[in-house]
Amino acid sequence: MPELPDLEHIKDVLNRRLEGRRVERVKILRPLVLRCLQEQLISTVEGNQLQSVRRRGKFLLLPFADGTLTFHLMLSGRFQLAQRKDRLRSRTCLILDFAGGQELRYFDPKFMGRIYLAQQGDFSRIPQYLELGPDALDEYPSLEEFKSRLCHFRGMIKNVLTNQKFLAGIGNAYADEVLFAARLSPLRKRSNLSAGEVTSLHQAISLVLAEAIRIIREKIGERIEAEGRAFFKVHRRGGSPCPVCGTPLTEVSPNRQITTFCRNCQK
Repeated sequence: MPELPDLEHIKDVLNRRLEGRRVERVKILRPLVLRCLQEQLISTVEGNQLQSVRRRGKFLLLPFADGTLTFHLMLSGRFQLAQRKDRLRSRTCLILDFAGGQELRYFDPKFMGRIYLAQQGDFSRIPQYLELGPDALDEYPSLEEFKSRLCHFRGMIKNVLTNQKFLAGIGNAYADEVLFAARLSPLRKRSNLSAGEVTSLHQAISLVLAEAIRIIREKIGERIEAEGRAFFKVHRRGGSPCPVCGTPLTEVSPNRQITTFCRNCQK
């Protein structure tokens, strides 16, 4: 699933390449992923200029004068920049054909992503959107705000990190990376964390996300359809040696989500 660092990079690339350009034609190939009327989407987008692309948590927002195309990529949704003549990827769902021959394509092998249309700034019909907590990058809270928000959430600390009502943008993969950087077990209860451990967690979030964005920009470049996760230290590396102590990494699947950590380093 694309998470905050992936979408932040995609946002930046789209703004460099497409901001201010006019969409000549909208092509809806697989309407299964749409959560709006096709006619509304076409009338809002076709013939209009794309404004500055934004990101909110794990939502990517493409604003036009009369509405905002809002993408929630879920597990398998991806974007691709292509030319009109380029071969279509399997299960391409939506194409925005820009003046000059550039196309922005959305493809989704599992049809799990969702495309919404927020008209006149009304995001109330987009599930979960209005419930999002502060963005883990753009509106990252101070340490005191972080501590105050954290007190309202219970359960395992990994579940808190992936709860979009706490902080928006961190998913299963980056929660593993953040907790490894903070030297905290994902199975620890939030209520059992010391003040020093909360401080370490707060610092780890900003450091891990910033470093991930830097690496993705360097490795992926304009190929926004690519997945850049080879640099992960622990996530999905169960059985491999811990990059710090060499202990084989543990992999478990609570709540049907893969969680990877080092039992020696993460207390």
